[in-house]
Amino acid sequence: MTRIPLDDLDHKIIDRLSRDARVSNREIGREFGLTEGTIRSRLKRLLDNKVIRVAAVTNANRLKNPFLAYLWIEADTAGDIQALAERLASLPEIGFVSTMLGRADVLAMTLVENGSQLTDFLHQTIDKIPGVRRVRYSLGQNFIKHDFRYCALVD
Repeated sequence: MTRIPLDDLDHKIIDRLSRDARVSNREIGREFGLTEGTIRSRLKRLLDNKVIRVAAVTNANRLKNPFLAYLWIEADTAGDIQALAERLASLPEIGFVSTMLGRADVLAMTLVENGSQLTDFLHQTIDKIPGVRRVRYSLGQNFIKHDFRYCALVD
């Protein structure tokens, strides 16, 4: 798929939707001094070209006792890293996966509500993935800021 150029209006629409994705095209048009049709066609172009997508995101602050678990994973070999990352990304419990340089080969993030849930997930799921040599983890316990526009964490 080719990348489409984004102009100032595209960026303004994306920014406006990032604050409230349920806002109407009419309201955005009114705010920007444009017609509803202009906004609708721009939004369709952004959606059709996969520049944006509409999704519901769990508000971690509404979970009973959320802990963001950072899983720092070392692979058995360099050849295992990509397959390991893809396998992790396919798990519904995992909300973020990235291959890394430095401390670990792969970083994955998930939300858990307690240590027991994390322990079960690590031993029953992560440890059984081929290519996993070692998992270290860190827990984020207080969400000071989480900008959902850039990294949607879902449970």
